[in-house]
Parts: sequence; structure tokens; C-alpha cells
Amino acid sequence: MSKGFGTDRDIGNDTSPDTRVGVGRGTHADFGGDLANDIGVDLSDGVTGTTEKETAKDEVGEDLNDTKRMDAALENFQEDQWNDLPLEGQKQSMTELADYVADATGNENPPEIVFRNDMNDGEYGGYNPGTNTLEINENMLDNSTEAADTIAHEMWHAHQQQCTLDPTSEKGREYQEGFDNYISAEYDYEGYQNQMVEAEARDFAQGFKDRLAGMKGAA
Repeated sequence: MSKGFGTDRDIGNDTSPDTRVGVGRGTHADFGGDLANDIGVDLSDGVTGTTEKETAKDEVGEDLNDTKRMDAALENFQEDQWNDLPLEGQKQSMTELADYVADATGNENPPEIVFRNDMNDGEYGGYNPGTNTLEINENMLDNSTEAADTIAHEMWHAHQQQCTLDPTSEKGREYQEGFDNYISAEYDYEGYQNQMVEAEARDFAQGFKDRLAGMKGAA
């Protein structure tokens, strides 16, 4: 892995910076779905969009329109149900959501989900490309939307990393360039926010947050 993209370089939450482990946790100054649409992914209504560049199927391996499975994966993340789950149930729900995203993005080597209880307050988790693990702070699972967002965001980073392994993938080469020139938030927070690999991951995760909010509204 390039020296620019490391597991200690990503920070942020919805309103202000806080230390998080992993390459993939950005603040949620989200792009409102625009970047997801740009890459052909629109999860706000559970269906795919198309662009001049490519379809979601081309980008992530299959259509992201399996709304039944998506909703099933997100069901336990509805606030009332989430709060009634024991810790092990919350962990299982996060693992099942990660499995769904792995299938939806065509990830043939999905990361292992590792739950830790020795991380600092404010560290939600992150994807470690060196070990291909997604580490989650089990002490930071009180917010179900944040938990779902963490999984979706980091699993997109895992997808990006997988793309770099294909020498024929133009997108993979773009991702590798982004990783090679990764901007750490501690040095340039705005640059960190706006770099392609982070903006895409935030926007992908936003689709899941929107879907979850829609499920709540339909209840």
C-alpha cells in the first residue's frame, strides 16, 4: 500500500473533527448524493442511476437495486430496534450490512470485521488495507445511523482498494493515484474532505443513510 494512504490519517464526524482509526472515516459534509450519481450509484431509493460514464453495475459489479435485501440489512438499524438489540445483536447487524455491501460492490475479497473495545472515544472505526480488516469500536455503537454509515463508508474504501489490484481498471488507477497522493486531515482538512476517494465513500454511505431515513418515514 502506498505511504500516502494509512490507517491513522482519517478523522471527522458530522459536525467537527474527532480522531478516528482508518482510511475511510470522513466528516459528513456530504455531497447530497451528487457524487454517488456521478458514479452511477443512487441508494436513496434503492435503485441505480446511469451516467455518461458508466452504470452502477459497471462500477461496482452488480445492480444495487435489491431493495428487499437492502432493507433487510438496514432493518435493525432503525433507532427503536437498534436500541433494543444487545451488543452482540448490533455487531451481527453490522456484519450482515457489510456482507450486503460486499456483494453489492462485487468485492471478491471482503474485509474481515473486527470489533474492538480498546479504541479511544470518538474513534468509530476504519478500514485497514494492509490487513484487509474493518475495525469497529464496539464502545461507539449508540447511534445506529452512524454505525450504518461507518460500515458503508469503509466498505466503499475496501471496494476502492480492490479496484487498484486490477491493472486493467482505469478506475483502479484513479484510486491508486488518489491513495498515493492521499491528503491527511491533520495537514489539510478541506483537501482531505474534497479528495475523490473520501468524497466518493462519504457519498456512497449517504445513500444508506437516506434509505434508512426513508424507512423511518414510511413506518
